[in-house]
Amino acid sequence: MHKHSKNGLWFLSILICFLACAAPQLKSDSAKSGPAFNADNYKTKAIFELVNHQSSLVQQGSSKIVTESAVATYTNGLNPGNVEGLEIQFFTKPITEADHNEVLENDAKGMRGSDYAALLLFLDNQKKIGQVNLTYVVPGTTAGRTVAWKPDDLKKYFSDYRFDGKRLHLKSKGTYSEVDSKEQTLNLAWDVDIDLPVFDRRKK
Repeated sequence: MHKHSKNGLWFLSILICFLACAAPQLKSDSAKSGPAFNADNYKTKAIFELVNHQSSLVQQGSSKIVTESAVATYTNGLNPGNVEGLEIQFFTKPITEADHNEVLENDAKGMRGSDYAALLLFLDNQKKIGQVNLTYVVPGTTAGRTVAWKPDDLKKYFSDYRFDGKRLHLKSKGTYSEVDSKEQTLNLAWDVDIDLPVFDRRKK
């Protein structure tokens, strides 16, 4: 056998060994990183508004959050009832590839430092909505309310909803109001239209 043939076989053997050793690590790194970044998986438009006349809970006045991106998460262990649910977090800026890592590793918690809104959908055993909570955050103001739980309100505001375990479609527009004996003291309004993949964060 020629010398260059022996050298070729030696190099091929080394290459095979290297690939065999590297394959598990590559697979592990891929699993750790999760799905590849795709800006369309986050892109959406939604508007939230707060009008507040209460002085004791949050800053008085009106404000608006106009969002450009959202992250949808499938979770469980929600109270009351220890049920499953969907959390949709809305952000005022597009999500970049750098933000994508924050979504995968920390459920986007580090992205809540500025204007931010979230809808939390409590699901029953058939994955139908039983309750909806809305959180609204701007500098100086944090408001969180259960905006729908009665069957009539759920049907009125959240009937355009589909969730197959992997993808969420939700189109909803509504207003939640609190009133005293004389006037409305707080209004929370939302206008969302999303069709996004869902990150499964359920604890097994």
